[in-house]
Amino acid sequence: MANDSKDDVEMSIKQQDDLFRWQLSQKNIKVLNDLSFFMGGVVEDKSNSAKVHTALKKNRVIDAATGALDTGRITKHFANELYVLSVHRQRKLVGLLFWWEEELVRWRLLEEEEAEIRHLLTQEGEREDLMVALKVVEAKKKMLPSVRAQDSSLPSYTRT
Repeated sequence: MANDSKDDVEMSIKQQDDLFRWQLSQKNIKVLNDLSFFMGGVVEDKSNSAKVHTALKKNRVIDAATGALDTGRITKHFANELYVLSVHRQRKLVGLLFWWEEELVRWRLLEEEEAEIRHLLTQEGEREDLMVALKVVEAKKKMLPSVRAQDSSLPSYTRT
């Protein structure tokens, strides 16, 4: 599943799609769970994925109560904290965590857009243009990274 080239620590588009599909199938898309790292190609078995998830919660990169991701908690001690992974896989994990953080920003912006449209619908009634806009936002939320990468007309949701 994972690309094990020693120089490659970025997630492939397939790995991004696999993780995104997995997260879409979960109760809360925003929360990485004990299989997310397996699905994202960081580890090759489910038990190591669970160990990584536990270690990230222990070190508060993933909040144990809410599941919120906080990449600011990745410290210089990360290698020791995630001793269950090789250095290469630790780098892939960091890549996954930062990529997922960008996905969460994208998701939040789409949720805000959806809420604004729904608010307008309650104020102005079911106008056709608003209904279409709502369907577009709902489709964007489900759009796989590989599809987004092919469509240069879509806005980018990276932080500046």
